Amino acid sequence: MDKLRTYTDKRGCLTIVEQGIEVPFDIQRVYWIHSVPEGEERGMHSNRVSSEYVIAVSGSVEITLEDKEGRHTYLLDSKEKGVLIPPDTWDEIRNFSPDAVLLVLASHTYDETAYINTYEEFLKSIGK
Repeated sequence: MDKLRTYTDKRGCLTIVEQGIEVPFDIQRVYWIHSVPEGEERGMHSNRVSSEYVIAVSGSVEITLEDKEGRHTYLLDSKEKGVLIPPDTWDEIRNFSPDAVLLVLASHTYDETAYINTYEEFLKSIGK
């Protein structure tokens, strides 16, 4: 998880995410997830080609990532935190606060065929 550069003065805060610095890819798509009902989960998939960089710009979200190296869970509870999701990484996004807005910066446009949508298929794809 990254601590994003934030500059604060009497006018408020300015937090920066730059392509080539925090985001190690060219950004092709931007979207946000919001208004997630209590108890619902998002993600539950892996992408073969796309990288994503996620930031909870409002509220909080828990994200669990799994790759060949193992599983890690992150709490995005600040506008100053970001997480990179590389290709071939399973993601589970849950525990959205009522006011959560998750901003996603993606390296590729949407391609349904690039997704692995079952955990069993994901495990096979990474050799586990």
